[in-house]
Amino acid sequence: MAISTKTIQNTIDFCKRLNFMRNPVIGNSLEPALTAATIVLQVILGPPFEWWWNSEELVFTCNPVPNSATSTAVTVSNGLLTVTAANTFIPGQLILPSALATLTQLNGFLIEIATANAAGFTANVQGISNGTDTVGTFTNLTTQDYTIPAPVFSHIEHASVLDLSSTGAPLKWYELTVKNDLSLETSQNRPMFISPEIEDGNGNVTFRVASAPDKKYPITLHVQLAAPAVTSINQTWAPLPDFMQYIYTWGFMALMWQFADDPQRAAWANSKFVTALLARADGLDDEQKNIFLNNWDELRMGFGPMKQQGIQARQQ
Repeated sequence: MAISTKTIQNTIDFCKRLNFMRNPVIGNSLEPALTAATIVLQVILGPPFEWWWNSEELVFTCNPVPNSATSTAVTVSNGLLTVTAANTFIPGQLILPSALATLTQLNGFLIEIATANAAGFTANVQGISNGTDTVGTFTNLTTQDYTIPAPVFSHIEHASVLDLSSTGAPLKWYELTVKNDLSLETSQNRPMFISPEIEDGNGNVTFRVASAPDKKYPITLHVQLAAPAVTSINQTWAPLPDFMQYIYTWGFMALMWQFADDPQRAAWANSKFVTALLARADGLDDEQKNIFLNNWDELRMGFGPMKQQGIQARQQ
């Protein structure tokens, strides 16, 4: 377990002594120190960097087996469909209604469960006519979307799916290709792609797989965690461990010297920061390093070409 005991105030105290005691904490806003610490945290914990002490495993199992329910009451009011039925449906599932002849505009259309309980479920439906049927069948389709509590999710490092099609042979894990987003599919197979689709604002992330699963495939995600909000200079640099103090201190110092209108020493500190950071990061190729350095240089207002130092740091 990586340990973080150093506070942002500790770093401020150190940097002040190298900056003619210029105070980076001004008034109740605590600026520019608060934002500088936030930027350094977000840069170190954001793509393309991946750290073993800032990761988490998320798991779920695909749900391709259709469930069905027979309704005992169906009402539609102001575009809201309410069905009373003994069912196993859950919010977020897609369902296909059948045997509801009077609800002509509903037949053949997918609807999504909004809420569900032991008595039935409610779904938002647009532009359908009311009917008098009291009995009908609802079947949920295999879903591509799976919602998991992940309040500090940042991005997927890699994902795997367990192939269940082997008969009489050891089961095999296959890597899923990570996408920014995926569309819905009707074809069913072992999923090959995965993407984070939406976040509900309450720490729940919905992931989508493609193709639509044809079996109950177990899926595991190795994800990086997002940088925490910096609200006080008394909080620690967590999750950055103490053994990375030499890295984040140089990053913070570079921003403080830039704030003090000292571009020469700001560039020097920044060179130390990017060199140490890239030397610490395992597994990055030259393209990823160049993308990071270009973006960081733009953020730092283009304070000189230190790219070669950073790219070669790991080789020294």
